[in-house]
Amino acid sequence: MIPVIDLEPGRPDLERKIAEEISEACRNTGFFVVRGHGIASEVFDDAYAASLRFFALPPETKDAFAMRTSNARGESDYSPYGYSALLSENAFAYTGKPGMPSDYVEKFSVGRLILHDDEELPFPADELGARLRAALKRYFAACETVAGQIAELLALALDLPRDFFATRTDTSNDSLRSHLYPGVDPQFLNDQGMGQHTDGTLITLLTQDGPGLQLQDRSGRWLDIDVRERDSFIVNIGDLMARWSNDEYVSTPHRVRLADRRRQSIVFFKLANDDTVIECFPKFAADRPAKYAPIRYEDFSLQKMNLLFGREEAR
Repeated sequence: MIPVIDLEPGRPDLERKIAEEISEACRNTGFFVVRGHGIASEVFDDAYAASLRFFALPPETKDAFAMRTSNARGESDYSPYGYSALLSENAFAYTGKPGMPSDYVEKFSVGRLILHDDEELPFPADELGARLRAALKRYFAACETVAGQIAELLALALDLPRDFFATRTDTSNDSLRSHLYPGVDPQFLNDQGMGQHTDGTLITLLTQDGPGLQLQDRSGRWLDIDVRERDSFIVNIGDLMARWSNDEYVSTPHRVRLADRRRQSIVFFKLANDDTVIECFPKFAADRPAKYAPIRYEDFSLQKMNLLFGREEAR
């Protein structure tokens, strides 16, 4: 069982307690569930419904909105936009393991540009596309708010200035990916919805409407994450926090196994500004050497994206 943490909006007297709960979860499992975040249930319902309508379109229609990693002007911000078909991606590749099976999942992805209504993005030019864009924009903005609250609490727990992470993530190219996993099928080669990986994030916020998500504990066992309310955020810290904390906070491997029915999830990835240097905090290297050399986030991200999308060899 991963810990459940209520953000208790409007209760500044509980901030230190909540911050310590989050810090403890980051040290033990790297995962926790957030409730009491103040996001209206309609934000989740609309995003799930609009995504499902898009995924129900014929394959050739969806392929017209195939994923790209740049805007209409050809400027890359490393964020994926658009549709990814079943078996078109491989989470193992993100961790530097080529040649592994691809994932049985469809995705529709957006980045920070979704917040700008005049930006040309790969959405259908009809009522369905307008609803999907509006729903994902609201969801993205809500996740930015919750991620900011959690980051501020992490700063409090680490005895850092409250805005430590805010000033290092205020222009980050965050991304959101809406997923549809099919039910397991005897014609499939395996039940791999998404291969084992860790996230190259500060923090990740995930919601889901069914089983399949698993985390790997420190003994190597795979444990089901059974959170059934899709307006509860399953939060995990990523590789950036692990690097900053010298692995005191754990970036935990996780995966998705296909279940006996369809499953939806929506995942928000909170990243860092391109010029942010990810370097071990001195307090975590006082009695042991830092495990990771300092690295600019832009370089770290480029390595990961090259692996995931096969654009070129990682540097």
